[in-house]
Amino acid sequence: MEKINSINKQSAKWLRWTARGIGSFGGVFWLFSLIANAIGEISAGTPPPLEGIILGVLIIILVVGVIIAWRNEKIGGTIVTFGAIALCIFAYITAGRNKHLAVLFSGAPFLVSGILFLTSWRRSKK
Repeated sequence: MEKINSINKQSAKWLRWTARGIGSFGGVFWLFSLIANAIGEISAGTPPPLEGIILGVLIIILVVGVIIAWRNEKIGGTIVTFGAIALCIFAYITAGRNKHLAVLFSGAPFLVSGILFLTSWRRSKK
């Protein structure tokens, strides 16, 4: 029985760090893209489009979820999972061509991260 608990704790640790890596990388990438785009729009003197505002809100929700998940995997993982689903839907609706590719590159890494956070929480709870 103790061996199973040890294996669960070890696998939870690997899942947790994998989720942190994927979520943090995705968050940094999207925040950098968002900030660069905002600077470009401000320098051009154009107001941001509605799609850009919605994308920005979704990215902020996801980044906050990843930050929360570093401390509380259950709450943060839930936020990241639902935010990722929303981002996948948004990417699918707004993408012109290659809708599946847009979903794969925008929301899927966060979805994987959120599921890994929740799985890690579940395993460490046992």
